[in-house]
Amino acid sequence: MAVAGGSVASSDQYVVFRLGEESYGIAIEYLQEIIRVPYVVKVPLTPPYMRGLANLRGNILPIYDTRLRLGINATDDDESNRVIVVNAGGKQAGYVVDRVEGVIDIPREAVEEFREKGDTGGYVTRAARVGEGKLALLIDMDNMLKDIGLNDSRITSIKGNKDYENPGAKEEESSAEENEQQLLTFQVGKEEYALDIADVQEIVHLPENWNVVPDVPPYVLGLVSLRDRVLPLISMRKLFGLPEGDVPGGRIVVAYVGEGKRVAVGLVVDSIAEVLRVAERILEPVPSVVRCAGDEFAAICRLADERMLFVLDASRLLRDVAFLTEWEQGGTEEAGASSRRVLEEERQLVTFFLDEEEFALPIDSVREIIRAGRITVVPRMPDFVKGILNLRGSIVPIIDLRCKFGYPEREIDEQVRILICEGNTSVMGLMVDGVKEVAKISMSSIEATPQVLVKDSIQSFVAGIAKFGGERNVILLDPARVLSWEERDKLIEAVEETDSGR
Repeated sequence: MAVAGGSVASSDQYVVFRLGEESYGIAIEYLQEIIRVPYVVKVPLTPPYMRGLANLRGNILPIYDTRLRLGINATDDDESNRVIVVNAGGKQAGYVVDRVEGVIDIPREAVEEFREKGDTGGYVTRAARVGEGKLALLIDMDNMLKDIGLNDSRITSIKGNKDYENPGAKEEESSAEENEQQLLTFQVGKEEYALDIADVQEIVHLPENWNVVPDVPPYVLGLVSLRDRVLPLISMRKLFGLPEGDVPGGRIVVAYVGEGKRVAVGLVVDSIAEVLRVAERILEPVPSVVRCAGDEFAAICRLADERMLFVLDASRLLRDVAFLTEWEQGGTEEAGASSRRVLEEERQLVTFFLDEEEFALPIDSVREIIRAGRITVVPRMPDFVKGILNLRGSIVPIIDLRCKFGYPEREIDEQVRILICEGNTSVMGLMVDGVKEVAKISMSSIEATPQVLVKDSIQSFVAGIAKFGGERNVILLDPARVLSWEERDKLIEAVEETDSGR
């Protein structure tokens, strides 16, 4: 049983995972959640270890290949691959690993420093003895996050001081054929509970203050603002009929609950235990006496003789559907004023393809869209300059965006289009693989350029990420920057020379 204590811990918790034949670990304080490998939008001109950007429940999540980051040969993904999502200062990053072994306590005396850093770029400088003849290489996440621009002084920690010996650390691995469930475990009172990780959005610290709402069930502490959204705070102690107690440093588990799991709430728990992968065969039916206490219990997970988890069903967790529906529709004045915007500014975008990725430009920067006609090659120009085009008597320089962004060359076919774009002082044509649509999108659905792209050359041209819903993320280009490359002056001079010689 994981019990929060006030004394100085003699051990620390680590998320342990596999990369090839070796075990690695990161401190639990960086962990936000563990998910399956998502669909990603690949970003051109980024390092090979960056897989791309994923949409994690409406938030842009940079995804990295941990093997490549540590100088290990890459392999194809399979069903066992997972993404460990870390959180630093409210910013997220995901690291693909071969499989997650679990969360274990490692005594501090079992950790030793390396004399030499080896070939891992300085990211692995310590090793821990985690069993007889077994070592886990510990990743220095401070350096890893600093290298990609996410580290700052506000690292979000979900680790409390624990004096706890994990009896489940020596469990046998489940076979690949077994169905598994991934659980976030937490403590309320003296017992441990769990939720399916798919129902958990994030884990944050409990703030000192929140807004109290009148005429709500007693287990509703009030409302709290979290990243421009308003969440009702649900006391799990009061929901389960336990005394309030005094739990400093409590945590909020942001989860989707209620019928259809459409409403996000903040579940206030005493402490976070770990993220576990468990075989479905060890999930036992809930005894009738427990079910009589509440139908929110989905199963009981017996991890060891003295350790059991109550697995909760998020869809049945809160029985006061009236309150949830009222809040979702903005029934309370506080929630409605904070979470609804009656009028939203919209932008109209032209979306197009480069290779298999989707990009966009604001429609007001695109004068017209034409097929690729006869293009005249101009000597001594960069590779991405396709040449010049005669557009109804005007000479227009043509830029091959595919080449500019580092994609392999391809033949011009019927799908290729040229976007005639107008800048402050010039007109240029941008050759793309194909145009998809002209679409409207609200400004609130356009997210600022992820900080992780700041160090990469592509960031000079990216204005943000347009989130169209589902897994569709579109890279929004900044027309002012696209049309003001250093090569523009050379292009204009070449065009003028060509035009005067005709």
